[in-house]
Amino acid sequence: MMTIVIIDDDISDIEYCKELLGKNFDAFEPPKYFTDPLEGLGYLNEHKPDLLIVDVEMPGLSGLDLLQRLKSPGTEVIFYTAHDKYAIEAYRHFALGFLLKPFNEAEFIAVIKKALDRLAHGKREPRNSKLLMDTLALESKKIAIPTLGCTYFSKIMDIVRLESVDSYAKIHLTDGNIHISSYGIKFFENFLTMPLFFRAHKSHLINLKKINKFFPDGTLVLDTGERIPVARRRRTGLLELFDRQNIGALG
Repeated sequence: MMTIVIIDDDISDIEYCKELLGKNFDAFEPPKYFTDPLEGLGYLNEHKPDLLIVDVEMPGLSGLDLLQRLKSPGTEVIFYTAHDKYAIEAYRHFALGFLLKPFNEAEFIAVIKKALDRLAHGKREPRNSKLLMDTLALESKKIAIPTLGCTYFSKIMDIVRLESVDSYAKIHLTDGNIHISSYGIKFFENFLTMPLFFRAHKSHLINLKKINKFFPDGTLVLDTGERIPVARRRRTGLLELFDRQNIGALG
């Protein structure tokens, strides 16, 4: 029998998960559950269960912070949250399950079945967890943008793209602001690295989470509506990256 842990500060959500598990699955032992994420983390690291269902937002320790401290690489993880500000696709890229509250029985069953399939066939890849950790680390940081007038400090996730203009770099932000730095795009590429940023062209460094579409002619369309060319020699690498992260190309 497989082991499962549920961590959520809301006991009613725990009871709902337990009800759906008991009704639809017989592969698990009775779930262990915790409303205190720190207590749950201690149990996880000691017992290393097969499956973890964890809320994203909890007082004291968020689900994402808990994952960073999880010492059980073989544990399959399913996140859920009531806050749609969290990008569901961002977690799916890393072969992690994700549910948006309030979820129904069919959605719950589908995610659990996918987790069971991965556990049964040993499909979980440790590199995916590392990739997620690397991405989270980048997302939590700020970067200094030196300009002629002063130095701006921007959250990395607020950067949509960088554009090379002569020897300068134009940094385009999500709020529409543009900063021009005398430091070239190569300078920023040392800090804005994979798995979050990709050098699509000698003149363009893009935030992969801001991509909306990718066309066969090598054109990227960003969430802002901007169209960015991908150099022919870089297209294969971008498609391989999409495939590794399960992003999928749109056309």
